[in-house]
Amino acid sequence: MDERDDPRGDVQELSDFELAVYETVAEIDVEGRAADFETIEELMEAPEEDLWAALGHLVSINHLHSTPKGYVLGPHDWDA
Repeated sequence: MDERDDPRGDVQELSDFELAVYETVAEIDVEGRAADFETIEELMEAPEEDLWAALGHLVSINHLHSTPKGYVLGPHDWDA
């Protein structure tokens, strides 16, 4: 089973910062690219440790997936 088929965690459990990180990755993913950490860090202008924590949480609840090229969206039910 592909990990993209796993159910996502509840969006209500996300902090405002985690939502902002998710939206940043989504903007890049809509363009058909993976969001590498350096780009996310530059766009978010947030402490590195906060970004790693948010990305880790988003991956753990299946909102994002980590790939060799960067972060991409997990399963979602909306079209770009």
